[in-house]
Amino acid sequence: MRKPPAPLSLLPAIAIVAAACGQFVSLGGGSGSGGAGGGPDPGHPTSSTSDSVTTSSTTGSGAGGSGAGGEGGALPDGGSSSSSAGGSSGGDPGTSPCDDDLAFDDADPFHAAKAIELCTLAEGPDGAGLQDARWVLPDGTPIPSGYEAPYALGHGLFDSFGPNVLPRAGKRLLALSSGAARRPGEAGYQTPFSGYAKGYLHAAPEGFPKPSPACPGVITGQPYDGVALEVTLRAPIGTVGFAFEFNYYTAEFPSFTCSTFNDAFVALLSPTPPGQTDGNISFDGQGNVISVNNVFLDVCTCQNGPPCAVSGMVYPCSLGTGELSGTGYDAAQGSGATGWLTTTAPMQGGKTFTVRFAVYDSGDAILDSATLIDRFRWINTGEPVVETYRPVPP
Repeated sequence: MRKPPAPLSLLPAIAIVAAACGQFVSLGGGSGSGGAGGGPDPGHPTSSTSDSVTTSSTTGSGAGGSGAGGEGGALPDGGSSSSSAGGSSGGDPGTSPCDDDLAFDDADPFHAAKAIELCTLAEGPDGAGLQDARWVLPDGTPIPSGYEAPYALGHGLFDSFGPNVLPRAGKRLLALSSGAARRPGEAGYQTPFSGYAKGYLHAAPEGFPKPSPACPGVITGQPYDGVALEVTLRAPIGTVGFAFEFNYYTAEFPSFTCSTFNDAFVALLSPTPPGQTDGNISFDGQGNVISVNNVFLDVCTCQNGPPCAVSGMVYPCSLGTGELSGTGYDAAQGSGATGWLTTTAPMQGGKTFTVRFAVYDSGDAILDSATLIDRFRWINTGEPVVETYRPVPP
């Protein structure tokens, strides 16, 4: 069992004893609309085409297809936006967002869906919108019996994350953590640098583990402490795809870059997109999973930098540390985040599909990671592809 890198304090003795004594439960394995234009072209709001990636099944010029238009289009409840930047995403302009009155520790998965602007419940099996929402493990299996309380600490609905990170739409965003999804000062908060061991392990999502192209030959270890929101949706008629935004934080940076301790965020689409071997639709321009090894990790600091050089990789940390402030991921010795990113994927109107948003520890249950998710929206113009990119700041 590794220890957190000095001088980042000590792991609570109970977590070490639990792991050493084998006290982790082994589980089985298993499974409005703003629009975001298509691939990188003059209408696509990327800040760097080198940070984006498409699947082998996509076509078009440049790095990602032939998108037409930027963000705009239908809102989650079928309304329309008058803004070329996507409107309010949470409902018709001028109305209250559907996540206005949610508590930070609300455990209802349908309310978690509201926090990411999935506001419309489908009316019957053929109705468009949200058909189901449930909390599961990253491999799609149920929460282990007796571990409901520690699992619930792994998700939260925030009105902000520190003073500098606000919801991208509505009044709340969804936070998922391999540790405690709580902010400093809230009941249940645990520093991510010692970690919160929930006490269970589980299988990896289908298609994982797999090596990061940035770290050849390195395979991540046993998954621990995973949390996932799985939503089942039916795309409205006229839809050509969907998009959402996320921001990944990790205490693994920089000490455990290119190691077996590679905590991850995945967004698993089912059915699997054509041309892919697994359902994950959030990855960087090199094909790296969203983890400490991904090239988007540019909100960062380290003991002797930035820039931060480790395992043959150099992180310029060009986005500074403002989005780390007040989050618990703001230790001077080292921590990192991606900043807000956008993932898009194609989806035909009338089709039913699931997306599982999941975060989990790898290798052990310490040094936690978290992901903020917000602003799910339908795309109704262009030819979207599976792609993750950094949007141009407003």
